[in-house]
Amino acid sequence: MTDFGVGFRSSEDVARLRDSVDAARARFREAAERYVLLRRAVDATRLEAQAICARTSELRESLRDSVGAYVVVLRRTDVPPERAIVLVKSAVVESDPVPDKYHRQVIEEAVRWAVDAYYAA
Repeated sequence: MTDFGVGFRSSEDVARLRDSVDAARARFREAAERYVLLRRAVDATRLEAQAICARTSELRESLRDSVGAYVVVLRRTDVPPERAIVLVKSAVVESDPVPDKYHRQVIEEAVRWAVDAYYAA
């Protein structure tokens, strides 16, 4: 130490500090690289999910229109409402043999649309 309380570092201390700085930089660079790659993947996944959601909305509207058209034809041919509901449900059941929660949701929506369309016709 000097009279001013400031110490001088040896060349070994400087070399160790340099190595420590280099190691910290390498860890930081690796973390930044992984993070950038992950952000790219997240953005790509988000964009893909948005496209899927848009397509799902289009298909849902198309399905609703199809249910409505089907039920209008059923009503015009004097099919009673109870039978129209059974026919709508069976069409959905035939569309997908896996009775999971999504299948049940489509059945519920189709029945609501069918009732609305039947009594609006």
